[in-house]
Order: sequence, then C-alpha cells, then structure tokens
Amino acid sequence: MQGILLALGATLIWGTNGPAVRFINSFGVSPFIITLFRLTVSTCIIIFLAPKPRGSLMMPRKAEMRKPLFWLSAVGLISSNLGLSIAFLRISIGLTLILYYTAPIWAMIGAWAIARERPTIVQILALIVSLLGVYFAVWDPKEGLRFDLIGILCALAGGAGYALYLLNGRYGVGKESHFKAYLQNFLWASIICWVVALFTGEAVMLFKAPLKAYLGLLYMALCTSALAFGMISRALKYMSSSIASVVSMTEVPFSMMWAFILLHEVPEKRAVLGGIFICIAVILLSLEPLFYCRDNR
Repeated sequence: MQGILLALGATLIWGTNGPAVRFINSFGVSPFIITLFRLTVSTCIIIFLAPKPRGSLMMPRKAEMRKPLFWLSAVGLISSNLGLSIAFLRISIGLTLILYYTAPIWAMIGAWAIARERPTIVQILALIVSLLGVYFAVWDPKEGLRFDLIGILCALAGGAGYALYLLNGRYGVGKESHFKAYLQNFLWASIICWVVALFTGEAVMLFKAPLKAYLGLLYMALCTSALAFGMISRALKYMSSSIASVVSMTEVPFSMMWAFILLHEVPEKRAVLGGIFICIAVILLSLEPLFYCRDNR
C-alpha cells in the first residue's frame, strides 16, 4: 500500500507539468529554455546525491560512447522534455499526456530492433490497440485531423524520446549500473542543451527571465523532476516495475484534473476515448508476464 501511495503522489505532482509550462511560458520563456533549466538543475541534484567516487559514474568509457544508444538516449531525454513542453503549448494538456504515454509502445518496438526480440501475440495486440487509440484521439472521420499537427508530433516525439531513455537503461549503460545510466543521461543531455543554447544565443534568455518565471522553473526542476522521480524510485522498493507502470498512468487523469482546476480546460471526448485505448495497450504490456513466461535473452 505504501508503494502505491508514493506512486500516486508522484503522478499527482507530474500532473502539474502542463499548467507549470504554460505559466512559465507566459513570461516569454521558451520551451527550450524550460528544458535547459530543468535538465541542468536535475543533473546537479543527481550528481550531488551520487555515491562516491563520482568520477567513475560521470565519465563514460570509450566503448560506451561509441554505441549509438548512448547518444540517442541523451537526445531522447531532451526530446522527452522539449516535446512535452511544446505540445503543452499547442494542444490540450490531457491529449498531450495521452499521446506521450505511447512511450512503452515505442520502447517495445525499440527492443524488437535492438535485441532482436520476437514480437509476442500480446505485444502485437498492444501495438494495434495503441494505434487505434492515437487514431481515435486525433482524427475525426468527418473533420479529419482535429488538433495542431506540430503539437501532436511533439507529444509523440516526447514519448519516443522517453522510450530511448528506457532502452538505454536496459540494453545500454544501464546493464552495468542503473544509476550510472541515470546520471550520464541527464549529464550529457544537459551538455548538449548548453552547447545548442550557447551556439544559438538562447542562453541569454535564461538570464533575462523574471523572478516569477524562475519560481516556476524551480518548481519543475525540484518538484516534478527530483521529488517525483525520487518518490517513484522509493515506490519500486514496495512494488514491481509492472505495477508501477500501471499506477503511473494515473498521471493522465491527474493532468486533466489540474488542467481543469487551474486552466479551466475541459478534456476532449475523443481524446479521452483514445486515451482509454492507449491505457489498455500499456496495461497489456505491463501485465504481459502474467499471460505466459518469456525468455528475454
């Protein structure tokens, strides 16, 4: 019970991401700067909490850096944060989270490609159900595409980016150390963002943001990143990752609740319908081991 309460607390906090992004953006802070600040502060916290000696965790080996998944994971973490921030500003918060939660489907497809895993009947069924969910959420047979295309693609890109982060944890650096993969993903994602920010001149905008915007940025970095992820990590001591994945999906209704309370945003009926299908697909994947035993070697 304690694990479920911790997980629900984390998703309740995560549900405030959308309103927070819109609040910060109202002061002229771009989604990229939001991503830059959030990743940078989160990286500093992770390094501070890292066990000593930190050098071995922070410095990747040459063999690790030669693998495409190492860099794809860092870029995926950027895509996850940036895609969500852009989508929150272009489409409804509820729809954004619904599309973002296709991440387990992207991770499943990635496992097929990277580990040459053979698709199971349950996985194929989950893929079909999730595709139907995306279709129902964004497409109306009479009106066609019902929402902003860029917003839809950014939400899906956010989910795909998070899937790359998960795949690195399973098939990349995470095979050796989950914490090392966690730290290096955030570290290199931050470095890449700073290189882009300095090259494009966007970094200047970070120092021009008003105090209220910084309060929002700190809230996202400390609460929706460090605190919420810490609660999920703690919850995994009391429950399996499969159950945690299912409970984490409560972020979708929580995000709709916060959007309604803070922004008076009512979720679209078709988006809710599509969300139900996507949730069913994720639940099928999470509970797959209950259907039969698989050899993941």
